[in-house]
Amino acid sequence: MSDSNISAFPLHRRRKLVEGIARILESKNGEDANAFWRNTAKQILVQLSESGIAPRLAEQEVGTLLHAVLSDIATRSALTLA
Repeated sequence: MSDSNISAFPLHRRRKLVEGIARILESKNGEDANAFWRNTAKQILVQLSESGIAPRLAEQEVGTLLHAVLSDIATRSALTLA
């Protein structure tokens, strides 16, 4: 049996997901924010794995999602300061 070639709709393009995670992270500080992100990432990795997504691709998706979340936070912060 070979590795799966299944790919998911890119997580970083799911605006509600990105914005929802960003808003929660903005409301947390320090270890609370870290714990929230680790838990969220772990849950997403499990969901992707259960959907048949290869582990390396799932990890890449979660990493790209984190960048999108951080970008969303930075954009919103810049707009607030402007």
